[in-house]
Amino acid sequence: MTLTEILLLYAGGLLAGVINVIVGGAGFLTFPLLLAAGMTEIEANASNFVAVLPANLVGTWVYRHEMKVIPHLPLRLGLAATGGLLGAVLLITTGEQSFQAAIPWLLLFATTSFAVGPTIRAGVERLGSFDRGRWLGLQLALEFGVYVYSGYFGLGMGIILFAIYGVFTTMTIHEGNAVRNITTSVSSLVAIGLFIRGGLIDWGPALIMMAGAVCGGYVAVKVARSIPAVVVRRSILVWAVVLTAVAFWRYL
Repeated sequence: MTLTEILLLYAGGLLAGVINVIVGGAGFLTFPLLLAAGMTEIEANASNFVAVLPANLVGTWVYRHEMKVIPHLPLRLGLAATGGLLGAVLLITTGEQSFQAAIPWLLLFATTSFAVGPTIRAGVERLGSFDRGRWLGLQLALEFGVYVYSGYFGLGMGIILFAIYGVFTTMTIHEGNAVRNITTSVSSLVAIGLFIRGGLIDWGPALIMMAGAVCGGYVAVKVARSIPAVVVRRSILVWAVVLTAVAFWRYL
């Protein structure tokens, strides 16, 4: 790698760390940057898991006290580990060509989820008397599907999980963040283990971007209140739409 590439990867990781703390959706930035570093699509995807992992681990620590009141947490962790395993196996066994064909649709799904997230949350708040307890099986099945997706690609999974929590549970936003961070960490760690075994991770760029993301997360804690989340969110959404359009043009 050239010095310019190293600086771009670090700067991208730095910005991604800030974005993740303020509003989420950093994968829309890190994934294309890793592609631009010369990786194949699967390598960029696998390396992206490593690059963004610190944000979830830090989030797990920050919300550790909220986990004491989360229902069915051991079961959720088991589902996250199994889902991450299945998603990673699916990615490895289906191969590069299948993943390339899926990228536009995965990005469209992630972008749509990111775009409609606030609308979903607003609708959930109006449910009021919805009897959530009767639908535990469906809730956990939907969560498991998201965990499988997280092991395969994972972009936008946090938004989807929040929608599920909002419909089927009475978790606060902080409790939802606690579950999201720890389950994402578990599914990602399992997937990373398989990606390491398959030799799919390009460690140089991934670790450079990871270092930037760690620093970016620290910076974001200091400046988050001075940056309007809505501005960051709209900027990410515009970028995500452009990225999705380019993916359809490139891969279809």
